[in-house]
Amino acid sequence: MFFHNLKYNFLYSLRARVPLFWTLVFPIALSTFMFMAFGKINETTEQFKAVPVGIVTVNDNAIFHQVLDEVSGEDGLLIPKEMTEDNALEALDDGDIDGIIYVDDKISLSINENGIEQTILSSFVDRYIQTQSTVMNILETDPAKIQTAAEKLTAGTPNYRELTVSDGNTDNLVNYFYAILAMSCLFASFIGISSTLNLQANLSALGVRRSVAPTHKSTLILTSFISNLVIQFTVECLAFMYMIFILGINFGDKYPAILLLLLIGSSLGLSMGMFIGSLSKPAGEGIKMGIGISVSMTMSVLADLCANGIQNAIEHTIPLINRINPAALITDSFYALNTFDNYERFTRNMLILVLITALLLTRAIFMIRRNRYASI
Repeated sequence: MFFHNLKYNFLYSLRARVPLFWTLVFPIALSTFMFMAFGKINETTEQFKAVPVGIVTVNDNAIFHQVLDEVSGEDGLLIPKEMTEDNALEALDDGDIDGIIYVDDKISLSINENGIEQTILSSFVDRYIQTQSTVMNILETDPAKIQTAAEKLTAGTPNYRELTVSDGNTDNLVNYFYAILAMSCLFASFIGISSTLNLQANLSALGVRRSVAPTHKSTLILTSFISNLVIQFTVECLAFMYMIFILGINFGDKYPAILLLLLIGSSLGLSMGMFIGSLSKPAGEGIKMGIGISVSMTMSVLADLCANGIQNAIEHTIPLINRINPAALITDSFYALNTFDNYERFTRNMLILVLITALLLTRAIFMIRRNRYASI
């Protein structure tokens, strides 16, 4: 009975042309238009370039300036420019520098964007601060080793260039394509809403027939979810392959992790749709679809679908929004895979997505199963 229901749920979902259009045709068309507008975005980041950074000296720090000299130059990591604070802020706004390092007893960094250059600056400053803290601890416990501690602080600077950055595409414009795939995953909510309505006797004729059938409701829900997930995941893979092989977008080479991301993203979209579809009010299919579109588009816009930099601005003001916005989590996961060699940031995002998916799906199943009808 399980596989029988799985088969016919699969066939029924394939006939749902409108949801398939929004999850496949629309993302492909949108990515094509964006590609035509931006051109070959992955050509701008093939070569590493030293990062221009403004240096604002509040109090002289000879050791830090010594470290700075060792990592500076056209063939080095940084191109430091001594500036006043006003000139540095103006240069940062104009894009002439990628960040401002304030030199004081404590070193601090100021940036206004999120990209590979800013990541390099942040890693450089963080590593210096960590090393400085270690050295100070040595001085407190054994002052006789002051010379050794000073040498440790200024040594090993060539490693700053070997930051944990992958060979993927770090162009900020690729964020638009991350957001398109995130939007496509959330558009799976349309299929989730439609399938959920067909499980409820008060909302569809098919729901009436299913309610009087001897099949357990849990089986109906599970087979509906699995069949829709297979279709949605296939759709996401097709859109992803189109962007890679037809448009030539560079998503990096971590394909197993990307496929896992698309699978979890599709699951979340379906779970969100099932949750919306299981709500007792509003009852109309059109209104529920409208809610699904509004929620999906709002989340996608906040994840840089329409304008690059929105997600970064939210990260610096209300970061909690990015932690609970599935679209932002999906785009950030693409960015992490395409930029960093480690999977720490990606894993964190995946765990949050799985948790949100589980909560939405559990709530939807609970509401669908508890439905009782006085007459059918």
